[in-house]
Amino acid sequence: MIQKKCLFCQGQNLPQLIYQQNFRTDQINKEIFSARRQTEHWHYQLWRCPCSDLVFSSPIFSPEELSHLYQDSDQNYDWLTPFINKSYLQYLNNLLITNQQWHSALDIGCGNGFFLSALASYGFTELAGIEPSQSAIAKAGELEDKIFNGFIEDYHTDKTFDLITCFQTLDHVSNPQEVINKTFKLLKPNGLGYFIVHNERGLSRWLFGEKSPIYDVEHIYLFNKKNLTRMMTEAGFQVLKVFSVKNNYPLSYWLSMSPLPFKKQLINFFTKFGLLNKLINLNAGNVGIFITK
Repeated sequence: MIQKKCLFCQGQNLPQLIYQQNFRTDQINKEIFSARRQTEHWHYQLWRCPCSDLVFSSPIFSPEELSHLYQDSDQNYDWLTPFINKSYLQYLNNLLITNQQWHSALDIGCGNGFFLSALASYGFTELAGIEPSQSAIAKAGELEDKIFNGFIEDYHTDKTFDLITCFQTLDHVSNPQEVINKTFKLLKPNGLGYFIVHNERGLSRWLFGEKSPIYDVEHIYLFNKKNLTRMMTEAGFQVLKVFSVKNNYPLSYWLSMSPLPFKKQLINFFTKFGLLNKLINLNAGNVGIFITK
C-alpha cells in the first residue's frame, strides 16, 4: 500500500479523516474493479484536505497492483451504453454541430469504444481510445485496433486531436495531474476536452453519506466543481463551462447502485408493475467540464 496526498498542497495542510477503510485487501479482485458493478460500498481510508476540499484515498494499492486489477477487469454494462451515450452527448451536441471541421477524437478510458462509435455517427473519421481492460477491448469489434491497451502515461503518439473525452476515469487514477498534462499535450489548439467525474458535493453524497457509490475502492480522488476547475486551470487549460450532469437511466440501474433498505422488495414491487425499465432523469452527482487551449 502507498500513501497519497492532496494534489494541490502536497500534504502541507493536515487532512481530515472522513472514513476508515472498510475492507480487507484479500477481498479485492478483478470483479470488484469492474466498472458500474453493484457496489459493496467498500472504500479506502478517506481524507478531506481543508485547503482544496479535495477528497482522496490513502493508503491505496500500488500502481502495479492497480494495473493488474484493471487489466483483468470486465466490462459488464454493455446494456447501459446507449443510455450513457445519450446522457453525455446531450451536452456536446451543439458544439459538434457548430464545429463540423472536427474529425479526430481520443477517448480516455473508452471501454469497448461505445462513445467512439457514437462520435463516428457525427462524422469523426480518426478515432482512438485508451483502455486497460482486455475484456472490454475484445468487445470493440471494428474499433479494436484503434484502442490502446494500457494507460495514458504509456500512450505515445505524434497525433493531436480535435476532441478528447474522459468519462468517469479521472477519479480512478493515482496520477490525475499526469492525465491532465498528457491531455493538454494531445489536444489541438482550439480543440475541446470533455471530462465527467463524480461530484463529491453532489446529491448522492448528501443522501447516502458513507454508503454513497462515489465512496468506492476504485476511486482515489474525488472532485467538486471548484477544485476540478482549479486543476484544469493550473494545467494551462481555459475552462469553458462547468456543469452538473443529468443521467437518463432505467430505474433498475438507479436501484442497483443505491444503498436503499429493502432493495429486493422494491425491485420486486417495480417489476410487478412493469416499471423497472422506466427512464429516470437524475442529477445524482456527476460534474462535467469543457476545456480548451
